[in-house]
Amino acid sequence: MDLTELLGSIEDSTPAQVQKAVLWGPESLLKDSVEFFLKAGAGWEVVKISCESGTDYLLQRVETVKPTVVILCQERDAADATLLMQLAQIQACMKVVAVSMESNLMQVYSRSQLIMHDVADLLSVIGHECSPNLRTKEEVQVIK
Repeated sequence: MDLTELLGSIEDSTPAQVQKAVLWGPESLLKDSVEFFLKAGAGWEVVKISCESGTDYLLQRVETVKPTVVILCQERDAADATLLMQLAQIQACMKVVAVSMESNLMQVYSRSQLIMHDVADLLSVIGHECSPNLRTKEEVQVIK
């Protein structure tokens, strides 16, 4: 068997699920750098959207693209709470990361649905100490 036969079978194999990211913000070195690292390091598919397009366009593209993550590249630390809430309501958007050029602050917002068994579970989430007995909604569905 020669190398071309081996390479042919590798090329014909089904590729793994490609991770998708939406980058939103002003045209900047930060946004270009994030795109570069996502594409080069992990082979992500990246959709760049200028903040000049407006938040309605961003929300429409997120619903269409169904990304794994939306990255908001911001000039300042202040995250737009209204935009975060709108992104949180989109079922396809599981994680939003806000990155600030001003202070290198990164805020991560993720959609988590946890099954609460008793008050201790609620208190563990509020206190940021996830209990080992607390399972995500997806884990519970897999067990059933």
